[in-house]
Amino acid sequence: MGFINCITMKTITKITCFAAIAAMAMPISANAQKPENYKVVKVQGEIHRVKTGNILAIGEDVVSNENLSFKNNYSRAVVVNKEKGCMTLSANSENGGPQFLPSPNTMSVRAALPSQPSEVLDFFVGNVAITGYDSLKIDDDKLLIGDDSFFTVNYETNGQTINDKLILSNGKLVLPESLLQNKPEKVEICYNDEFGVSNKSDFSPIYIDNNVLKGEIDLIFNTMKGKKDAKISASVNFVNDFYGKTTPEAVESWINNNIK
Repeated sequence: MGFINCITMKTITKITCFAAIAAMAMPISANAQKPENYKVVKVQGEIHRVKTGNILAIGEDVVSNENLSFKNNYSRAVVVNKEKGCMTLSANSENGGPQFLPSPNTMSVRAALPSQPSEVLDFFVGNVAITGYDSLKIDDDKLLIGDDSFFTVNYETNGQTINDKLILSNGKLVLPESLLQNKPEKVEICYNDEFGVSNKSDFSPIYIDNNVLKGEIDLIFNTMKGKKDAKISASVNFVNDFYGKTTPEAVESWINNNIK
């Protein structure tokens, strides 16, 4: 009886060892994550498909394990997955090869609404996206806008100097539509009080073609699953990263007027 038990235990031990060795010998690909499908929303620079040599284009499908070649170190793309939303596709900084789908770019969330003129001016610095629905939500209880305290945008166009006020509407400072009409390359924004101009900054407007943006946001909305708020958030991050500084209020207003 003891002899039989001994044989049985040895047999079980051998089977366990063989199973462990077999598991170790399994190819890594068997445990690898299944490739995911993404839709290309926008491409900056050039990205080539290694297999075909074709240039990656907007609206095309791409999979997460595809071999890609980036022509420049600044080449990148925004792609969207139905479950994960928008992600950024960029080159690997170490060897120039493809780094597929790193963490998505996110726009920092302001802890509090601007309540001082300087905080508004800090926003309007660098590249600012212009679509015609551009606004900045403020703390209008603390930052009072009226006849003696207001913001203006000043720029040159066709030999003339334009001074337009930012209008306060529903707690938001709204950029004037004349920017889209005149399309100046550089704009000065000033805060005026009863003593005149007390502070100012300047920014570069980035004018977005509505038809182009509509096609890009359509891809995000039609591909992503989930609620509208998540799609708007992804769209805000996309505009902020690939065009210029924007706000959730501006993008949501644009979407409500351009996307069904």
